[in-house]
Amino acid sequence: MKRRFVQSKADISLSVLGKGQIQTVHAASTDILARTGVAVHDATALALLKKAGASVAGERVRMKLGLVERALDTAPKSVRIYDRAGEPAMRLEGWESYFGTGSDCPSAMDPKTGQHRASTKADVGRLARLCDKLEHIDFCMSMGIASDASRVTSFVHQFDAMVRNTSKPIVFTAHDADDMRDILRLAEIAVDGGPKELEERPRYIHYNEPVSPLHHTPQGTAKLLFCAAHRVPMIYIASPMMGASAPVTMAGCIALANAEALSGLVIHQLRNPGAPFIFGADATLFDMRTMIFAYGAPELQMMDIAFADLAHHYQLPFFCIAGATDSKVLDAQAGTEMAVSLLVSALNGCNLIHDVGYLESGLCCSLESIVLADEIIGMVKRYRAGFEISAETLALDVIDAIGPQGNYLSHEHTLEYFRREAWYPQLFDRRRYEAWLEAGGKPVDAALRRRALEVLSTARPQSFSRGQTRAMERVLSRGGDRDSGKD
Repeated sequence: MKRRFVQSKADISLSVLGKGQIQTVHAASTDILARTGVAVHDATALALLKKAGASVAGERVRMKLGLVERALDTAPKSVRIYDRAGEPAMRLEGWESYFGTGSDCPSAMDPKTGQHRASTKADVGRLARLCDKLEHIDFCMSMGIASDASRVTSFVHQFDAMVRNTSKPIVFTAHDADDMRDILRLAEIAVDGGPKELEERPRYIHYNEPVSPLHHTPQGTAKLLFCAAHRVPMIYIASPMMGASAPVTMAGCIALANAEALSGLVIHQLRNPGAPFIFGADATLFDMRTMIFAYGAPELQMMDIAFADLAHHYQLPFFCIAGATDSKVLDAQAGTEMAVSLLVSALNGCNLIHDVGYLESGLCCSLESIVLADEIIGMVKRYRAGFEISAETLALDVIDAIGPQGNYLSHEHTLEYFRREAWYPQLFDRRRYEAWLEAGGKPVDAALRRRALEVLSTARPQSFSRGQTRAMERVLSRGGDRDSGKD
């Protein structure tokens, strides 16, 4: 009698918190907000919180559970992001994962000399142009700092360099609300249809942070309110370090970081209920020997999984770190730390996976490291794709037809499924030693540099009209003439 097989899919995923543990961490975070509270250095935010029923004593704010629950109710469960042309690019919800670079590295690895030097606006543009053409990089952050910028701040110049060199979604940073106004002007100029089109189909996301422990700064809170008012999608996450700006235990660090993100969500939703908000935390170990924010620490990824569990519970889009390394160069350490973190973050269902390509604990960026990450992400996506289990893929008839001591090379089933089942690298080398030697015997870093330069030599970013370009230049030349109006 022939058996019937029901089609299904085998998926791989990761979590660390059970349902009861999620409730325990959530209760701990809301207890922090009700008992200890947060510091809020913004008069508008304090007025909103007081009116909503929070306990406000000077700049110390304590929030009851109801405030957090209302904010979770009004925050959108899905955030859609589009490319420059207005086509759907990212659906931030559930277990959808997208990969992108990080921001604001003070150093860049020079593509000609391989030496570290101060990053410039040209580096930001070059890195954005590379990201625009790499298959597995879904969004772009500045990577470098426009250290040679003048008049308006480097953050505005960084956005300008990115928007001119990529059509992919952009995640941008800013110093204060003045920066936000200038960047929003640039964004509106860059998009056909202006402000209404940008609000309905957002292309850009702002990245913002409180300061651990439990401190909403004047600049950070002003940007939080600005994004809510203008419905600019915003990431608001803390970066606590175990043993320095958070408890040394992972559980305590997670509870604190979660409280910081939730309190930011409360302020954001009070300003404009339903405005798009992206949850998360960049929490890691404070390395007591080197005094660094450790990107390669396993504790970072373990806490990322826990934050992913919380995000799935809250049904909020989630932002996390992966693809970065504490190594100063592209070596075995870099490859290990980048690969492990990218795999973990994809398997825990992080929606926006950033800092791809960081070197030196987030202090240096390079073209080659992004190309390496792109190759690893291709492999990671194969893990996430899982595999099909059905009568066709179990291939019992094929196994019976081939029988013992046969081979499958020439069978039509192999031809049909060969490309569906297997991932093949573009840069990693699988040749035998003799063939590799004959081809030059070069390590993979040579291929990474060659690939980066090839992409840049052929990349032709979509240009703007003369009118758009002139309008952008007016924003960049404004400098001290910014208005100081409140939003």
